[in-house]
Amino acid sequence: MKKVIVVILYLLLTSLYSQAQQINSLSRETNVDVFHDVSPPLREMKILEPGPMKERWENDEIPNNPFFIDWDEQNRPLGKIYAKDPVVQEKMGPFHSINAILNFEGLTNVNTVNPADPNGDVGLNYYIQTINISFAIYTKTGALAYGPANLKTIWQGFPGTYTSDGDPIVLFDHLANRWLISQFSLPNYPSGPFYELIAVSQTEDPLGAWNRYAFKFKNMPDYPKLGVWPDGYYLSANTYSTGALNWMGPLAVVLERDSMLTGGSARMVSFQQNKSLGLILTADLDGQAPPKGTPGYFLMPVDDASGTDVDQLQLFQLHVDWADTSKSSFTGPFILNTAAFDMKLCGNNNDACIHQKGTGRRLVSLSYFLMYRLQYRNFGAHQSMVVNQTVDADNTTHAGVRWYELRKTSSDWTIYQQGTYAPDSLHRWMGSAAMDGNGNIALGYSVSGDSLFPSIAITGRRVGDPPGQMTCREEMVFKGLGSQTTESRWGDYSSLSVDPSDDKTFWYTNMYCPSTSQRNWTTRVASFTINDLQVNVGESLPAEGKSNHLRKIFPNPLSQSTILEWTLTRAGAVKIQVLDLNGKLIATPVNASEQASGDYHIDFDASGIAAGIYICRFSAGDIFETQKLVVVK
Repeated sequence: MKKVIVVILYLLLTSLYSQAQQINSLSRETNVDVFHDVSPPLREMKILEPGPMKERWENDEIPNNPFFIDWDEQNRPLGKIYAKDPVVQEKMGPFHSINAILNFEGLTNVNTVNPADPNGDVGLNYYIQTINISFAIYTKTGALAYGPANLKTIWQGFPGTYTSDGDPIVLFDHLANRWLISQFSLPNYPSGPFYELIAVSQTEDPLGAWNRYAFKFKNMPDYPKLGVWPDGYYLSANTYSTGALNWMGPLAVVLERDSMLTGGSARMVSFQQNKSLGLILTADLDGQAPPKGTPGYFLMPVDDASGTDVDQLQLFQLHVDWADTSKSSFTGPFILNTAAFDMKLCGNNNDACIHQKGTGRRLVSLSYFLMYRLQYRNFGAHQSMVVNQTVDADNTTHAGVRWYELRKTSSDWTIYQQGTYAPDSLHRWMGSAAMDGNGNIALGYSVSGDSLFPSIAITGRRVGDPPGQMTCREEMVFKGLGSQTTESRWGDYSSLSVDPSDDKTFWYTNMYCPSTSQRNWTTRVASFTINDLQVNVGESLPAEGKSNHLRKIFPNPLSQSTILEWTLTRAGAVKIQVLDLNGKLIATPVNASEQASGDYHIDFDASGIAAGIYICRFSAGDIFETQKLVVVK
């Protein structure tokens, strides 16, 4: 009997392995760019002002067809019912390890379009930010070096009839010290042909000349995302048929990077997938190159795989052979079973359920998507990928950010750790995750609710902290000042990148509203590090109710006011003081001779305090604690 069982298990395992190796390519095509040339130096080109788009799109809302995906109803039942996400993190971490560096205003909605598509990357000397349908170049001190300019500025004089239609991505190729900027062009929308415009800088200086390319697609390549890899620039997209815009399935593409770096004719190898598959995301490299011959990776989330209660990440591999492109292959899926998640956050055919303060208008969650980026790192002894998605944290239409670290050592990829960040009743979504060169992970996202205008926040974890936990206290990059009242599209993506100069400074961009209006959004850019050094020997996550402590400063940074929250497990005198970096007392928000045990909070008015970095000092009995407080104006 034992022998029979062993044979059966062997056959089952063999079957599963074979299934993991199946080839899912519906078709493979190799094409050459439609046209390529070299631009004049950007600094010598006329800046095309990013004015309003007139009569280009209905209601100035740039198309994004995933809201009409029909594979959802065909292939996946309504989200499962469970009390809460099994890996949800319901409290914020205690560590004060996020060190803010810069926090400045980015591009505004000068084009009067939706959504914002805030994206950016950092190079050796500059930070470039893109939005729908503009860009700007900043020094690494936050000073504006170029722009704001319409994205079509880069393509001035480029032969052919191309429109500037957004969905932009900017990347710094640190392997070659070059910049990469892309956007799609839909001149005949909803009919084809459709184009992806990509420009590669000739040097590290983005103000110099660019190698410019146009690649043609017969079906609409919506929501294109790019990744840097040694043997190509990889691209993932969601394709829709020309004219009717019916769902065609995900598309995996690799572009001939070596030729694009030299300005030569470049090929494109693409693999169109079956429409029964969902939405995939390509990997993007940070740090040292992967082992030689490593394929490009693509990842897809699957909720209730095959109609079961099994939730998965499905990994695909694109191997390109530039010597003979007919030998190129796209294989998978390689199955990674996850903790249960519900990415059908807003129910059937309704993707707008994120609450905002002061309005009944709900915002789009994009919970069907893995959010940009799928960041890859090679640490030598192991390889890692970090990514996130939006899920229902507790079956109450409560958005939380599910994040993952995947690892590969000597064999297959596995899920090394995962968690869902939902530490209170507010919604958190539109995330972007990344890991620095030391293994610390940062997470940026939008946060909103009935008591909060849509805002921008960050958290993180230090390498070696308990797995599945964002152990850093949440920091507010910017507290929103209004809600979006007549449109539900929000963000579509945000962007977290790592500075290649030190491999530890994170740069994050996202959007907020400076006032309540139809689409009066603007953006913010912030840089920060995560201190992975232990502050005290033996420091660990405190047990619940272990001691008196200053629980949270929210928002932080702040411009006018913030909320100070603290917990007393033992009654006693409480004092909270604000000091400058020289130790001068600026304010004493709390000075109580006796408080009973319990949770407390106050609103602290900082409108009279100058912009700068301050120390918030908390004392309760024999407990003394300090936190950084950042005031921006």
